[in-house]
Amino acid sequence: MKNIYFILASSSPRRIQMLKEQGYRFKIVKPLCSEVNCHIKGARLSALSNSTAKAVCVAKRNDDCVILSADTVVVLKDHILGKPKNKKDALKMLNTLNNKTHSVLTAYTVLVKKDGKTKIMMEAVVESKVVFGNFSKSDYLEYVNTGEPMDKAGAYAIQGLGARFVKKVTGSYSNVVGLPLFEVMNSLKKAGVCPTWK
Repeated sequence: MKNIYFILASSSPRRIQMLKEQGYRFKIVKPLCSEVNCHIKGARLSALSNSTAKAVCVAKRNDDCVILSADTVVVLKDHILGKPKNKKDALKMLNTLNNKTHSVLTAYTVLVKKDGKTKIMMEAVVESKVVFGNFSKSDYLEYVNTGEPMDKAGAYAIQGLGARFVKKVTGSYSNVVGLPLFEVMNSLKKAGVCPTWK
């Protein structure tokens, strides 16, 4: 798409790294909007509402752009696990996930703003299933003390030290990291945004 630039409406280091690794060039704009309470609307709907709200928020402050936003939540049965409040909360989350299967839902939105007009090109939710192995409380405590879980939904990073707990992933691995690349890249292509291969 000519005379239009690509904005990532997220400051997530994982999303930034994944897109850069795929050859995308983009501007990072952190959305300045409040998130919907997941426990009110339910995980899938609230993640999608948050993702779209982020894109719309950024579109208000930028012109002639394609915007990608996303929101990731971890769900065990009907229980939504956000980012831990502290180490005690992180340890509780990890013990809850122990030896169980949970879902990771990432909602993403691709929005195009051109000539003052805003159009949502894609809104979708991608789900992956993650199986944790059986570990002891001391294993999780050792992990929590590394500090890695503290800014992660579900209190673990599958791309980091938290990978040791993951027995199996069904579905998109990159979705668990925070961005379902296969689906997102296809949506961006339809919006006119392609990576630059070198």
